[in-house]
Amino acid sequence: MRSLNKILKNIGQLSENQSGILTPTKTKKTYQNFGNFDLPNLDVVLSGQKMVDISHVLQALQQAYTAWRIPLSVEAVHYHFILEEGVLQVPIKLKINDQDYCLFLIYNEGCAAAFIDARNRLQALKKYRAIYLSKIPMTGDRAPQSALTSLQFDHFRLCSQNPTLENYAVWWSTPKEPVFQDSKSFQDLKQISKTLDGYESYFIGRFFKALNIPEFAGESVKRVALPKKERTLTVIGPEEQIILLSFSQKRGIRLHFNRHTTPFGYRAAILEQLCIAIQAYTIRLQLRDLPRDTTTRSRSIEWCLAMAEKNEEVIGFFEV
Repeated sequence: MRSLNKILKNIGQLSENQSGILTPTKTKKTYQNFGNFDLPNLDVVLSGQKMVDISHVLQALQQAYTAWRIPLSVEAVHYHFILEEGVLQVPIKLKINDQDYCLFLIYNEGCAAAFIDARNRLQALKKYRAIYLSKIPMTGDRAPQSALTSLQFDHFRLCSQNPTLENYAVWWSTPKEPVFQDSKSFQDLKQISKTLDGYESYFIGRFFKALNIPEFAGESVKRVALPKKERTLTVIGPEEQIILLSFSQKRGIRLHFNRHTTPFGYRAAILEQLCIAIQAYTIRLQLRDLPRDTTTRSRSIEWCLAMAEKNEEVIGFFEV
């Protein structure tokens, strides 16, 4: 079984793999709603290949808006909103004239119905405007079709930052969750500990694969033992939030959020949806009848229950 200490020493920042701009063949008209927001239409035609189109659209946006002298900044590509019901992925997140926009690419009726749902959810956030480029006309009424996906391990990526540990905690008291032992988050954390019991080495290996750590590529299950001394790893989760992961045999695998800047809804949604993702993954391991951890098995359930008895306002912060 692999040593976590050795692996963490070898993990460096993964560079963003920016491929060259590919120009698609112009075949037909592209429909758009830019004019609904007093934005000039973009002269671009979708090819039907999403990654190619994203590159082409980014190039066209930057060139056109520079020529028009309209302030534009690309905030993110493949941006993920974490909502109470699931994760909403936005192909391109923009800021134009100090207004936030989410740009969607529509290729067929399924994409069109999902856009309606995404637009409605973004309107509920009261900050983001939904714009689109489409290969089909967007006229008439369409019933929305859920644009949400479940939280996946690959919704996280490596981060090279080293944030101040004392700002991070597993849980802290809020008006919606004033007491840890009575909170939904405690129930989720307890369930995560219970589900991972004996399977932590598999989860670490699978999570490292999602983070694109080279030696974990491939289909085989690769296990990583929990260390005796606590180690940490910094990742970026949905909505570009920095999250610290800690690993130890004493406390298991824990997520730490910035307790000064992380909204309650974000923390609660991550814990609840990650709990579901871990349960689904563990079931797959059990169906394969894989051997459970023994010598490196953690005492995370004991730690979680002990924290509930202490009735503290901050749980799982780093003592520095």
